[in-house]
Amino acid sequence: MTIFKRLEEWDIKLIKTIKSSLWLKIFLMITGVLIVVGIIIYGIVIKVMPSNYRSLTLSNYTEEIQNLVSELEKGTLEEATNKIYDFCIDYSATASLEGNDMVYSFGQESIDNNTTVQAITSEVTFTDSKISYILTLSVSENTVNQIMIVFLKITPVILIVILIISIIAGHIISKVITKPVINISNISKKLTQLDMTWRCSSNRTDEIGILANNLDTMAERLNETIEELRVANKELQNDIQKEKEREKLQTQFFRAVSHELKTPLTIIKGELEGMLYGVGEYKDKNKYLKHSLKVADEMENLIKEILSVAMIKDENFKLKEEDFNISKMLEKIYKKYNGLAEDKKIEIIPDIQVSYNYKGDERLLEKAISNIVGNAITYSPSKEEVFITFKDNIINIENTGIHIEEENLKQLFDPFFRIDKSRSRNTGGSGLGLYIAKTVFDYHNIQYKIENTKRGVLFTIILPSNR
Repeated sequence: MTIFKRLEEWDIKLIKTIKSSLWLKIFLMITGVLIVVGIIIYGIVIKVMPSNYRSLTLSNYTEEIQNLVSELEKGTLEEATNKIYDFCIDYSATASLEGNDMVYSFGQESIDNNTTVQAITSEVTFTDSKISYILTLSVSENTVNQIMIVFLKITPVILIVILIISIIAGHIISKVITKPVINISNISKKLTQLDMTWRCSSNRTDEIGILANNLDTMAERLNETIEELRVANKELQNDIQKEKEREKLQTQFFRAVSHELKTPLTIIKGELEGMLYGVGEYKDKNKYLKHSLKVADEMENLIKEILSVAMIKDENFKLKEEDFNISKMLEKIYKKYNGLAEDKKIEIIPDIQVSYNYKGDERLLEKAISNIVGNAITYSPSKEEVFITFKDNIINIENTGIHIEEENLKQLFDPFFRIDKSRSRNTGGSGLGLYIAKTVFDYHNIQYKIENTKRGVLFTIILPSNR
């Protein structure tokens, strides 16, 4: 029972192997066809060759007998007996010569009709006699029978040779036929793994060559499409990441805005309530109305800065780029803050080249640089200096008498960041000036940096080459 089960499992496994292998299918088909064709051809040879041999032998035999008769008539009776005897030996034949009441026999004494191909009788006259003799010749089929016996004996060998040749030929032919197909099949497996680096590289011009060329073309197009999708996916991921960062910054910004607005609103509300109810020092309404107005002005400036940031950060915002003379813009900023600097006894020292044309949003760049100059004057101690220099494409704004802690330098561009919050509020700073400058410079692809120097703080703006 176990043996039968194993045989059944082996048969199932063999069938599955045959079904899954194109080479094995073609090999078995070609080998089977060659074996059948070889056996058929061999059978036809066995069947047809004896009769053909018999016909050929009879044809040759008849012609030789005619030649023999012609030779005999040219000689004497005695010479004829020798020639007839030699003929019987050469052709395994039997002969009888009758005449003049005499019978001469040559070869076997008796002729078996079942083994005779054909008996031929001819009348012969010799030169030494006027009497006609009857010559009867017959050939035996023993040769044909011997050939059949030989064929039957070598049949197993012939079948083995047919089998071996069929297997070898089937193997070679199936390999030649299936090799390009198997190659394409292996390459198609790489296609399922999205590996488009392969190529069939076939020089064939038949259907298989056309299929290989089509696969190469498809691989190239798929590779291009996949690469485009990868680039698009990467850009999408970057956009998603930017959007997340943008949302995070917006959340942080709005939290900071609410915090910044909450403090002055609380101050104004408290002062107004104190004045309404005449509580303590708030009875002096004139004093605290002026203070409330000042706080309201600070709120107004803060809201303006917030609106500026919101405008720049809007998705539909576009720069109004135009050519303008940035040197004149710097001179305008210098004159704008000159009065504030004189009030603080700060000297502004400009060194601005005569002319430099630049393409950008003049209004935003003026606001960004104004914020930097304003901060330099606002946060510099009295009797210090502010240097504004512009040469080639580099703008340097340096204020002396102050340094910033290194850990605070990186946070200066964060919204609402203040190094000294109490001092910033007293001076009316919103904490958005450098954040707005950073945003404007980023839109224009302008490089910038802030650093401490030996004499103070230096803000460097590096403009791109003229566009």
